[in-house]
Amino acid sequence: MKTFGISLLGLACFASAAAAQDLTAAPKVACTPDSVTRCEAADKCATKPATARDKSEVLVIDFGAKTASIRKNGEARKFADVVEQGVSDGVRRFSLAEGGKSDGLKLAGTLDKSGKLTLAIDRNGSKAVASCAVQS
Repeated sequence: MKTFGISLLGLACFASAAAAQDLTAAPKVACTPDSVTRCEAADKCATKPATARDKSEVLVIDFGAKTASIRKNGEARKFADVVEQGVSDGVRRFSLAEGGKSDGLKLAGTLDKSGKLTLAIDRNGSKAVASCAVQS
């Protein structure tokens, strides 16, 4: 019985260490959407929880390879390149651009230490919020 207690304690320590991991330094993350905020104007926004369909599409950002993909049904499809990135004040800031077009439309994103990702969808305040984990 004592061995079982030690195993639970070991698992609790492992879970705590995993939760304490700083995701701003992760080379690759997989993110599942939590909510989407759509704005008609800066002061006219509505936030809704992510749907089951939204959650079936996982955003995978490989900061080392500088690519962003959407993974659905086990298949990944690249949709953007990471064209800018940096970490300051405990937050990783990055920009995604279609096909590496650094002078075209960019999506600005942030990833905090705990794995909360915010991706600006439009300049009017529309955004997506997701929970991320280290991807191997």
